[in-house]
Amino acid sequence: MYEIGRVYEGQWAEDKRHGKGYERFSNGNQYLGEYVEGRVSGKGLYTWVNGDTYDGEWVDGVKHGYGVWKGMSGDSYIGQWIQNKAHGYGQHEWANGDRYEGEWKFCLRHGQGSDTFANGDVYLGEYNYGKANGYGQYKWANGNTYSGIFVEGMKEGKGVWKKSGSDEVTNTYEGEYH
Repeated sequence: MYEIGRVYEGQWAEDKRHGKGYERFSNGNQYLGEYVEGRVSGKGLYTWVNGDTYDGEWVDGVKHGYGVWKGMSGDSYIGQWIQNKAHGYGQHEWANGDRYEGEWKFCLRHGQGSDTFANGDVYLGEYNYGKANGYGQYKWANGNTYSGIFVEGMKEGKGVWKKSGSDEVTNTYEGEYH
């Protein structure tokens, strides 16, 4: 039995939604796409009442596979999903102009990736559960650079910092960071 205000139009098989269909939920959210044995599975477009959308692959009612999420705030994510989480390779753009492209693990930057910030700074390197961790290169918009080890998002261990546009001998530090 459906809730009051919930509507389904589409194909059925053995008393279950099966094939292509459209569903409007009682909360105003909508889904247009494929169903398998009564569950959202296959390709489809889900639109939340607030205007957010997800267009992509589904398995048993959750985002799973390749898809594109667009938020009304201006944020977006294009890439791989597992169990409703950004997981695998993808690109997230924030409304403020920041962008991350690379590997994800359960909605956190994890593995190789690059952050390009709206102010012009760029980080390219390794991440561990959302933070720069391992070898990376950070380049500030003014041209200064740091290449070396990061731990929990901070310079740590061996690295080289260079100041842009000046005498390299007096404006380069190579050594240990703590």
